[in-house]
Amino acid sequence: MKKRYFIWFLAGLLALNCSCSDWLDVNPRTEMKEEDMYQSEKGFKNVMNGIYIQVASQKLYGKNTSYYFPDLLAGYWYKTNNTTENYIMSYTYSNQYVENVVKTIWSSYYTAIAHINDLLENLDKTDVAFTYGNKELLYGEAYGLRAFLHLDVLRLFGPVPAEASDATEAIPYVTELTRDPSKLISVTYGDVKRMILEDLDRAEKYLAGDPFTLGSMFDLNNPGKSGVDYVPDDDWHYYRQTHFNIYAVDATRARFYQWIGDKALAATYAQKVIDVKNADGTSKFALTTNSSYTNSEEGALVMASEHVFAANCSDLQDIIRGVIVTSSSSSTPKLYLENGWIEDVYENANSDNRGKGGRYFQTNGSYAYYLKYYESGTIAATDMVPLIRVAEMYLILIENLELTDAQKYFEVFRQARGMDFTLSISDETARVNQVEKEYRKDFWGEGQMFYYYKRQNKTSWSVPQGMTVPVNGFVVPKPQGQTAFE
Repeated sequence: MKKRYFIWFLAGLLALNCSCSDWLDVNPRTEMKEEDMYQSEKGFKNVMNGIYIQVASQKLYGKNTSYYFPDLLAGYWYKTNNTTENYIMSYTYSNQYVENVVKTIWSSYYTAIAHINDLLENLDKTDVAFTYGNKELLYGEAYGLRAFLHLDVLRLFGPVPAEASDATEAIPYVTELTRDPSKLISVTYGDVKRMILEDLDRAEKYLAGDPFTLGSMFDLNNPGKSGVDYVPDDDWHYYRQTHFNIYAVDATRARFYQWIGDKALAATYAQKVIDVKNADGTSKFALTTNSSYTNSEEGALVMASEHVFAANCSDLQDIIRGVIVTSSSSSTPKLYLENGWIEDVYENANSDNRGKGGRYFQTNGSYAYYLKYYESGTIAATDMVPLIRVAEMYLILIENLELTDAQKYFEVFRQARGMDFTLSISDETARVNQVEKEYRKDFWGEGQMFYYYKRQNKTSWSVPQGMTVPVNGFVVPKPQGQTAFE
């Protein structure tokens, strides 16, 4: 058999694993033979954890595909002339610096997907004996993550949903290991939709025994702590929201159906996620309230109690320094905003938990810096980047249910955020306006607002600043190296 080699870029401590002293047994920038990696259950786990580290790196959700590229396209950050960031905000995809960012995002997505496919191929043929249902968990996480990543590639590089048919060319959907770019050929929108659902169906089957069904988020995030009701058999079963888990399957389905415009199924799967309960009857995923911000166990500013799926980025504090927070007392980060935008976005509502002074924003003269991921002296950072939160599930219900039912969820959501929850969404215009406002408030720094605009095909907006999307601006061009084969 031909030997394959893989280069793993590791940031440091493997925070995704329960044991804080457990390192992936691959040194930074070393090549490791495939047959060495897949000789034990631990080796398979390490490969899966290595994939999560790739996903959480600054090339993807640790920076580029969360608070950076899509949030620039959504107009969240101040425009500074003659910068890469300004060219991104102007949708100048032909600029060489923007092209480099796009190429990095594209190649990082498909590199992670290639490693997933290699893991699945080796799971199929291994004779390693697995314990505690871990082979099934590995299968489920791999299939689910493959679907999740392809959906995000589709949302970024694929067509505007309102303008797409099943025959429209979309993106490559890669299900086997390949290093040949000529095999990364885009398939149709209909084929991508079908394969995403097939992978999610596979993930659901294999994740039926997910330990997350047995323990609460508190149980699984606090090994050895008093008050924990459920203790897994294997340390690898902790921190399930930083692994693609059984509930992430339905949350991804809800996002998928929302994307393609199937309101009924989007609401069905969003409802399933919201309704999940722990053994004691409490919600598995609880909306963050004002008291949560003083409780580091509830995830503070990143709203970890809401995380259905999140990326754990162990070097996040280093990544954001100089990007969204200052690197020194006299410096200005690349991404910042005008003070007045805070009042515009949060509608001058001092009661809004997300807009309260000093919580998410640090002012500096006429500008402000964003603190969602920053570890301050008063608020601990979790170094987690949300990928799907239960808040999105609420907004899917609010957007898609009949108005009377939507109003009930709107009131629950607004009350959790400290807002006037008696506000009515009595007609479609009010509903659309309020959903857009809540997306804008809730997902600053998470990359979701751009996808809202693209899904709605909304080509201009004025908050927090005036933005106009040019023709084809919603469809990020595939790198030139890719289009040469298509």
